[in-house]
Amino acid sequence: MVSGLSTVASEADVLWVCAALSDADRAAARDAPGGRLSLDGTPGGSGVRLLDIPEPIFDAAYNAVANSALWFIHHMLYDTPNQPAFGTGFGRDWESFRAYNAAFAEALAADAGPAGGPSPIRAVVQDYHLSLVPRMLAELRPDIRIAHFSHTPWAPADYYRILPDQAGREVLEGILGADHAGFLSQRWADSFLDCCARILGASVDRAARRVSYRGHVTSVGVHPLGVDADELMARAAEPDVQARVAALTRTAGRTRVIVRVDRTELSKNIGRGLAAYRELLIAHPEWRGRVTHIAFAYPSRTDLPEYREYTASVQRLASDQRGARLRGLAAADA
Repeated sequence: MVSGLSTVASEADVLWVCAALSDADRAAARDAPGGRLSLDGTPGGSGVRLLDIPEPIFDAAYNAVANSALWFIHHMLYDTPNQPAFGTGFGRDWESFRAYNAAFAEALAADAGPAGGPSPIRAVVQDYHLSLVPRMLAELRPDIRIAHFSHTPWAPADYYRILPDQAGREVLEGILGADHAGFLSQRWADSFLDCCARILGASVDRAARRVSYRGHVTSVGVHPLGVDADELMARAAEPDVQARVAALTRTAGRTRVIVRVDRTELSKNIGRGLAAYRELLIAHPEWRGRVTHIAFAYPSRTDLPEYREYTASVQRLASDQRGARLRGLAAADA
């Protein structure tokens, strides 16, 4: 998401409001006047406002709600015969989620500048963990034009209903506080429209992609997020990248190469990909010793036990396959 949006900062006069994630971030937020930094991280600039949200609130909002509930809902990751179980603790975590979103809404309202300027003020709210911000901000500053963009899938209505009723409604109502809601694909935009109609009873015009709810109209759009191809090609030609390519080429030797790059994210199917490679070698033994699978799997959400176990399972499967490959090479040499 950051790489996809970073070019905006160079093309427009923007203030990026974000949360401090580490102790170093929190110290920087406290030391900088009003938490403001320049885009290069020096205090006192006008490019970034770093919010020093209390760590218990941040942890409950970001890890217990956003990453452990909303992410799992939208990616349909729950083992539904056994999970989830939304008990009284979730209610407390949801209060933190509200407070977390309110901190962003209040910061945007305060830093947007006075109303009635020569050009309209716009706020673009990013992703599922800030889904309550649009309505909160609209209530504080009705003069601001607000968009919300979801960088995740959106769950079908029947699966979305797994969320506690109040939480599910608040998320939808929060996004409908925006003037525009954006999604990466038509399928996910359609799922959002379904949820608005079936859960909120909102008036949905599917042809026009508009939702009317409590006197406010939100347009819905599909905006695939691409990459800067020229920048990637230029980066690929840099000496350090070419040195890495040469090292990988030496590792693979004269074999064919299969490469994948992922975060160790539950929705990425890394385990199934490794299992598919194993099946290739079983079903087509003629490829043993003639193909190398290189999988770059970067750590993700290590605060969550489900992700730590998933990472460990990927490592175990990769280790098993590495041993099998070496045995296959030995048999081929023999």
